Amino acid sequence: MPILGGLPPRNSRFVGREDLLARLQSRLANGPAVLLPGADHPLGGTGRTQLAVEYVYRYADAYELVWWIPAEQTAGTRAALTGLAKRLGLPETGDINRTLAAVRDALSRGEPYRNWLVVFENANRPEDIQPYLPSGAGHVLITSRNPRWTEDIAQPVPVEVFDRADSIDLLRHRAPDLTPADAGRLAERLGDVPMALDQAAAVRAATGWPVEEYLERYARREAELAFPTPTRVAYGLAADALAEASPAAFALLELCAFLGGAPISWHLLWGARTQPLDDELARVVRIERRLKAAIRLIGRYGLADLDPPGASLQVHPLVRGMLSQGFSSERHAALLSTVRGMLAAADPGDPDNPSGWPRYAELTPHLIHSDILGASGEDVRQLVINCIRFHFARGDYDSSRDLAAAAAARWRESLGETDEQTLLASFHLANALRAVGRASEARSLNEQTLRIQREVLGADDETTLATANSVGADLRIRGHFGQARQLDGDNLVRYRRLFGESFPTALRCANNLTTDLRLLGDFRGARTLDEQILRHRQTVFGDVHPETLSSRAAVAYDLFGLGDYGGAAALLAGGRLDSLDDDHPFALWAARIASMADRRRGLPTATEQAEWALDRCRRRFGDRHAETLAAGLSLANCARQDGDLDQAHELLERVVLRYHSTLGDEHPFTLASSAALAGVVRGLGRHAEARRIDQEALSGLQRSVGADHPFTLACANGFASDLFGLGERQQGQQVASDTWQRSRLIRGAEHPDTLAVQWNAVLGGGDAEALRQTAEALAKVFGEGHPVLSDVSFKNRLEVDIDLSPL
Repeated sequence: MPILGGLPPRNSRFVGREDLLARLQSRLANGPAVLLPGADHPLGGTGRTQLAVEYVYRYADAYELVWWIPAEQTAGTRAALTGLAKRLGLPETGDINRTLAAVRDALSRGEPYRNWLVVFENANRPEDIQPYLPSGAGHVLITSRNPRWTEDIAQPVPVEVFDRADSIDLLRHRAPDLTPADAGRLAERLGDVPMALDQAAAVRAATGWPVEEYLERYARREAELAFPTPTRVAYGLAADALAEASPAAFALLELCAFLGGAPISWHLLWGARTQPLDDELARVVRIERRLKAAIRLIGRYGLADLDPPGASLQVHPLVRGMLSQGFSSERHAALLSTVRGMLAAADPGDPDNPSGWPRYAELTPHLIHSDILGASGEDVRQLVINCIRFHFARGDYDSSRDLAAAAAARWRESLGETDEQTLLASFHLANALRAVGRASEARSLNEQTLRIQREVLGADDETTLATANSVGADLRIRGHFGQARQLDGDNLVRYRRLFGESFPTALRCANNLTTDLRLLGDFRGARTLDEQILRHRQTVFGDVHPETLSSRAAVAYDLFGLGDYGGAAALLAGGRLDSLDDDHPFALWAARIASMADRRRGLPTATEQAEWALDRCRRRFGDRHAETLAAGLSLANCARQDGDLDQAHELLERVVLRYHSTLGDEHPFTLASSAALAGVVRGLGRHAEARRIDQEALSGLQRSVGADHPFTLACANGFASDLFGLGERQQGQQVASDTWQRSRLIRGAEHPDTLAVQWNAVLGGGDAEALRQTAEALAKVFGEGHPVLSDVSFKNRLEVDIDLSPL
């Protein structure tokens, strides 16, 4: 049996189309095919979707996998493809763009399924789905109303009206007592248009109208219209009949004119009960069983498709359009207000919580058709903001950016740039811009938003503080660690004053500050604050909450930075970090710390752990993400320690090049990774090249993070070794001695890195007793059998590794 995903129910009343189905099967063998309306019915109604559904069910056994994708809106397309990623066994990446690329590539390769069918329904903008179209042995079927499909994207397959025999079969299938002659009269009057035929059959079944009465009513309605078509006339008769049978059910249908083409659940319509309604509609909407009965009645009159349980309905775009054409301006405004309020009432809140994501996924397809950005209610605008955040939280940064940009522009014009919700939309837009790699735009927007918020709302407003935290992230990305610490420190004072030390947002702000401290090399200060955060999070969230586990990993990194490698490893081993998914960002960070600690302890497990961490980071974040590059640097350190200098060189060249392109030439991470590359070049005996790299990196690090930063000290240690390797012993000894003194003051005399630079300094000075004492101190710190001691025994100069904290 094939794997089926997202398919609509099969139409038990489907008839005919045998030649078209056979032609479609043949076309798909040659590449993607798109079902388009026939030339005489450009707006549709000829049964494209029903044909696609029938094709899927009829030929499903020929495929291993069939996946149906609603493509009327990009966010729905992306959500459906994300579900397909899970079925294909692809890892979560946290970034939907990379997930979607992985889906396309897996299908194109035929892994794990070679024979597949993917259907894009209502894809009316070719450019929206073209990036997601796979190639390979599988088939792509598209339905669309847009004639702008070209052969190089998909082969057009026009879907014309029924032939007369099929029309008669459809009508008699719904009404077996209908004679062929009467069915033929109806078919001729309805122009053999499938949608009109189906509505006529539904109305006759619901009302019991004889053929003659239907045809008389049809003639009268046709005469009333300036531009009659079979679909418009048949719709008008169905709408009139429903309104006569149940005005409340028809009013419920009218609300759907302002909703999208996605399924509309009774839960969503139930939200209308909070809005001002006339008595009859209120009576239906406020009682669940009456609401569901009204939905079934709409389906019975052929004005919507119902799912089998009758819990949701889907209204054809033509029906939505014809409904809206019949509204007066007053009726249009009243219904639109009701729909907007209904959507706001359905907002589950807390968009960061995955338990509410299915509700947001149901709401977001209806935002455009309700023109919700034009709503005047603050609660409705808050729904927009929550939907922006929902897209971001689930990793759909493009959809988050698009909605945030539209909201910020619209509200800036209607409400002004100082309105609180305009500023909130701008804040979320900056987050999305940063996530899609447009960091400079994010930074400029955040700075502007923060300035206005401070002026209008005050520095202590919660939304102002959130933007300030975002500006802190911008500063870290730019490498301005000191400015980030100053800003985050101020934020933390305000958060604690307003909310207390253990408030979750205050704890996140404190976590930002410890990130700044680690980036500045202040591991003592970071440890003190991280341990406080860990205790608070254990009390508030418990031991296995992701934020608690991230704090445990943070303390472990602080211990690593302080030279307590055994303590870092023990904290990670006993921290229940295995309760996180393998590719959770906190789990990946913890795995990298564990590999770093094992490497510093000289354990053979370090390389395997570092390889695993890098592989998972690539899958989760992509090749150019800062965390992936940091994992690559850590693996290169392992390779250098293992003696595989060629692999270390290859890894570090790639890391340095990508840091240059993503963070810039002067970022401390770019300079630090360059210093690490110089260490490998030095190990290969190319001292002049290593000196050139180290000299440039050292100068940049002294400017950006100062002469006493761990990055700078490690680079200076390497630079001294370059000088010794080139015979410039006097200058080399000066640099080595200065580095030793600085390390003692900053990290303490017993820190492993201090002892390493001490060894290099006394090795250059030639004092045998000092060498012996330093060698004993190194043996005490590292333990018997450590690789460092082998270098000491041969009187080799020692390297000081550089590892990078997350930004």
